[in-house]
Amino acid sequence: MRLIEEHSIAGQAVSSPEILVIGGGKGGVGKTCFAVNVAVEIARKGWQVILVDADLSCSNIETVLGTRAERHLDDFFHQRGAKDLQPLLCETQYDNLSFLPGTTGLLDVANPRYQQKAAFIRELRRLDADLIIVDLDAGAHLNTLDLFLMTDTNGVLMITPEKTSIDNAFKFLRAALFRRIERFYQSPELGLLLKDNETLSEFVECVRDSDVFDEVTRQRVCRELVALAGAIKPKILVNRAHNAYEAQIAANILAKFARQHLMIETLNLGFLYFDKCVSDSVNSGIPFIVSRPRVRVSGCIADIANRLGYV
Repeated sequence: MRLIEEHSIAGQAVSSPEILVIGGGKGGVGKTCFAVNVAVEIARKGWQVILVDADLSCSNIETVLGTRAERHLDDFFHQRGAKDLQPLLCETQYDNLSFLPGTTGLLDVANPRYQQKAAFIRELRRLDADLIIVDLDAGAHLNTLDLFLMTDTNGVLMITPEKTSIDNAFKFLRAALFRRIERFYQSPELGLLLKDNETLSEFVECVRDSDVFDEVTRQRVCRELVALAGAIKPKILVNRAHNAYEAQIAANILAKFARQHLMIETLNLGFLYFDKCVSDSVNSGIPFIVSRPRVRVSGCIADIANRLGYV
């Protein structure tokens, strides 16, 4: 079941679009290809979808989607005064699907100030759509982490069955959690303790044994840390799996790491089969859900759209 948020404009409650943020840390795991294909699939079912290229250095949704934009996200960050994303939206060749093109990769845009990121997130929530799908940059840069933290339960960790991908996804999730803690407290003392620990369980023990705070404060902070972690429920999606068993093993490993070391419970969104038609579709600029609707990986996209509540 989809949850609709509300925000207030001029005293009136306005429904906010649901936001699906796709990250994972490691580059090349298929985030953009998945984002494009699931966006097309959900839009074909009649939902209004906006696809956002939030890679602020090397955007490539236009290539995978097979379209070109005259405007780019640079214009938003260069806007003076009130900022607005609406003029930057571009139509696509698919009904109900528009997209927000990424940046040109210029350095001043690739590293926006926090106030600019906050304005970007605020304006995303004001767009008129049922669903906004945000394709993030690879890595665990602050820009990427702040965008991933836009949602507690609709962040997707995209992995492949390889150990390096699972490790990178765990490190990305840990960085996101620690970033949330850092922003929540804005405390130099806690910040120093945070830098000395690699897991949340270690950090909680460190706070519990610390003489920097009094007993009441230590207990309160420990409870808050557990609550901050518990509020995050990311979805795991395994790409390029040869079978369901391989995908389940990879998802279970990441889920176990997240639970044991970060006190985070994950959800399993599903998996995508390995198929060479995926790379062919990227090169052709035609999503495989359109060019090869009967292959197994296209069936996976349809299943995932249903699991997300878009039936």
